Amino acid sequence: MERKTIGKFISVLRKANGMTQRELGDKLFVSDKTVSRWERDECTPELSLIPSIAEIFGITTDELLRGERSNSDRETTSDNGTSRQKAKSDKQFKLMLHSRKKRFTNLSFISIGLCLVGLIAAMICNLGFSKGMLGFCLASVFFVAATICQICFTVSFRFLIDEEEAEHAEETKKANTDMVFSSVKIFFGILLIFVFCLPTALLPPDSYYVLIIESWLLFGTLFAAVAFLLAFCVYKIFVFKALIRKEIVWLDEQAVSKANDDGKLLGKICIVFVAVLAIILLAIYIITSSVSESTFIERERFDDPDKFIEYMQSEYDAWYEEAYSNLPSAPDAEGMKPTYEPHKKWSEIDGKRYYFCEHLYESITILQHENGDWEIIVITNDAYQNGMAMYDILNASLLFLHVINLVACIAWYLIKTKKHRIT
Repeated sequence: MERKTIGKFISVLRKANGMTQRELGDKLFVSDKTVSRWERDECTPELSLIPSIAEIFGITTDELLRGERSNSDRETTSDNGTSRQKAKSDKQFKLMLHSRKKRFTNLSFISIGLCLVGLIAAMICNLGFSKGMLGFCLASVFFVAATICQICFTVSFRFLIDEEEAEHAEETKKANTDMVFSSVKIFFGILLIFVFCLPTALLPPDSYYVLIIESWLLFGTLFAAVAFLLAFCVYKIFVFKALIRKEIVWLDEQAVSKANDDGKLLGKICIVFVAVLAIILLAIYIITSSVSESTFIERERFDDPDKFIEYMQSEYDAWYEEAYSNLPSAPDAEGMKPTYEPHKKWSEIDGKRYYFCEHLYESITILQHENGDWEIIVITNDAYQNGMAMYDILNASLLFLHVINLVACIAWYLIKTKKHRIT
């Protein structure tokens, strides 16, 4: 017959109460290794701990020292007693589970705090001392520290599943899954704040330029949005499947099936997005190689100096009539009314003088070839501005194609995944 010992009795009681060796050790202020040595009968608990152990398991000190319950207890133990013991075990396990999850949540705020400190450091260095690169480097240190801390917290508070305690396996798996998903959200937050600070690193390290808050918000938000989309695709297509495959997270069959469908859908959408993006970039290359800013600028061309002179002087007269026709002119000492001619400039071409307003023109090109032919090109300010506006509209239209491609792919994913959830 197997000899009854205190160690084996403690092991049975601990498992019946849904406790780990570490949990029992925490209650008795000893290490889990000490509890393990008790259960292997390498040593026995100190006499001062015997009453505490008996109280934890709801038995008498005599029963603990004998290594078994008394005959009277065994005779009176019924199904109701077993149910009460099981209820007590479940309650203790839930309390332990809640305590551990709460400690994990509280420690996760350390990672969040480190991340926010990194953001504040970047803001102070950039806006306060005009040292954007230094701020980004300091922020990166805090971001790396936040990531390492969160990984350590997740690993440390992860529950080990004991095959002998299968009754709590589902709750343990759910708790582990919730902690991993919480850490994933924090990792996403760290990544977005890191990328948000990235524009400050684009400033030269030895410069005293400062990235103003408006530009930082614009480019930081844009970088963060792009980083989120890329990280989300990588997470859904690769990382999430790896977490399920390696049993780091546990989901039911229906959730796993939907996750696989979402991953396949997202992979297909990414392929379509990249293909359309390549087509758009090819079209932009073809268009920009054949079209430039000057393409949209209208030019006045002349091959006769007389026509050029007539054009320039008529343009000045029309401008003067529109701008200064209502200006009063007072008579001078001789009774003559002086003429007010602002911005009037004289020049000469082919031995003929003419006047014009140089403020009306972006450029005037006058060439006379060796054979005596004239080539005169005039670009007015209005024509130049209209041409640049048309070129900007073209660039905005090409950029709009990228936006349409991106929005269409996001809408496709959201609509399809919504159908998955409904079905």
